[in-house]
Amino acid sequence: MFWSRIPSFAYMTQLYRRRWPALCALLLAEAMNLFDSTVMPIAAPAARADHPMSDTALQWLTNGYTLPFGLLLIAGGRLGDVFGRRRVFVIGMLVFVLCSVLCAWAPHVAVLLTARVVQGASAALIIPQTFGLIRAMFAEDEVARALGTIGPVMALSALCGPVAGGLLTDAAGWRSVFLVNVPLGLAVLAVAPLIREDRAPGRPRLGGLLRGRVFPASLAGSLLFFAVMNGLVFVLVLFLQLREGKTPTGAAVTLLPWSAGLALGSWIAGSVLVPRFGNRVMRLGLVLVLAGLAGIAVSFTAVPLLVAGFGLGVFTVPFFGNALSVAAPEETGWASGLLNAVQQLGATAGVALLGAVFFRFGTSAAVLASMVLIAGVLALTAVMVPERERAPSVGAGGS
Repeated sequence: MFWSRIPSFAYMTQLYRRRWPALCALLLAEAMNLFDSTVMPIAAPAARADHPMSDTALQWLTNGYTLPFGLLLIAGGRLGDVFGRRRVFVIGMLVFVLCSVLCAWAPHVAVLLTARVVQGASAALIIPQTFGLIRAMFAEDEVARALGTIGPVMALSALCGPVAGGLLTDAAGWRSVFLVNVPLGLAVLAVAPLIREDRAPGRPRLGGLLRGRVFPASLAGSLLFFAVMNGLVFVLVLFLQLREGKTPTGAAVTLLPWSAGLALGSWIAGSVLVPRFGNRVMRLGLVLVLAGLAGIAVSFTAVPLLVAGFGLGVFTVPFFGNALSVAAPEETGWASGLLNAVQQLGATAGVALLGAVFFRFGTSAAVLASMVLIAGVLALTAVMVPERERAPSVGAGGS
């Protein structure tokens, strides 16, 4: 009968109560991906000591993860749309944990690089599901708050990732940075049954989004921004370890102002700036990044690192919500996948481009190249965030 198909009040209440623990599992998965995409520059010199490799192979310890991740994100998002986002999320996490074990065991650099490639591909099954699953579990008035937690979690991961990677590498060797994924991944899998299953209600149409201006401009901005965010960290870590002779922990501690600024900027943007001024605060973030990078080019000290990191956090919090605000429910999977794909391709290109500039011309040249890329993102905000946008009323959005 009709009534038998209506979920019971108790069942709906149970789902309602489960949404926050389920969100924690999704956020932990996001953090694991960011950790694994950023920790390798810290651990790479130690891995190179065990497995002699060229400068190109050293870069591919990072790019071997980010490139397949970026290339397969759209497919991963579409698989979630069709077969169920929770199901694809769980499969991806299982493979991710297994590949982490293989990376830690790797007796040869070829095995390590192969495992990193498969690990990146498995992450492409995990990450595109996050936005759709959050939308499925939260009421309309809570979605913005739930999505707003992603930026601070990314910032916290950026804060803890390099430091934890340095400490682990110094204390237990570079293989330990992969083994830490095992208990974290098992914790995500244990909580995964609390996540509500979700599928796309219809077939997504590629022209819903690409004929507009906001989403294509956001894709271009993502490519340039994350080329700097990932590529410059790679360069600075190599400079500190290969040129300054610092240990992995020493390099991570030196960059702590950058990570701390990112965390602080994300928190202030999510709790104060975005609720009051809207997504236009992205421009403020980019101006601060440029100021910080100019300071780094002159003097590699804590203050410009802090300013640059703070600007990165201010930009990142509103960026994803702004880009996906034009996506319909049936477009969430592939749109999120495409946005993340471009982000990862930008990260890969940034490591390759800025790494090449560093090896040939030095650190200052790499920082100046980063400033040019950030200036390009600032120009794109004229399309990403039109002037006619009104700031939301106090209390809307935020984290």
